[in-house]
Amino acid sequence: MLLCGGGRMLDTDIEGLDPAQASRYVLAFLTTLKQTEKSLEAAREDSNTWTRRVTLARSRGDEALAAQAQARLSDATAKQSRLETELADLKAKVAVLRDKLARLRMTGGRLVDADLLLAQLQMAAGKKDELGEAMKKEEANAALDELKKKAP
Repeated sequence: MLLCGGGRMLDTDIEGLDPAQASRYVLAFLTTLKQTEKSLEAAREDSNTWTRRVTLARSRGDEALAAQAQARLSDATAKQSRLETELADLKAKVAVLRDKLARLRMTGGRLVDADLLLAQLQMAAGKKDELGEAMKKEEANAALDELKKKAP
């Protein structure tokens, strides 16, 4: 499964999805998690197999065979380590996704991003012209002062 990353949305950003879409997205993560768990178990078995084979080759005094088995053991161990890291990352993301999905279901998919809403409103209505308003007040005060000078 390809997961988003980099400069795009985070893997755990589901706020823009409706509950059904979010459920499918979380299910895809759960499926990937289960597949990774199975792959990790297979990698552990592979590491154990090659560990036994290295030991066997050394016990028979065949260092050439032991060296080849050690190379395969190193590959299996590296794969196991990579899968353990991937699994930990997936478990953390799934925990966040489950929490967000529960909140999304409770709100019926009506989560609001306040900053985004404010930005959209400002774009639609235009930003408040604070300088223009301040200058209007100063102009009004200046006109009032002129009227006061002319009055007896």
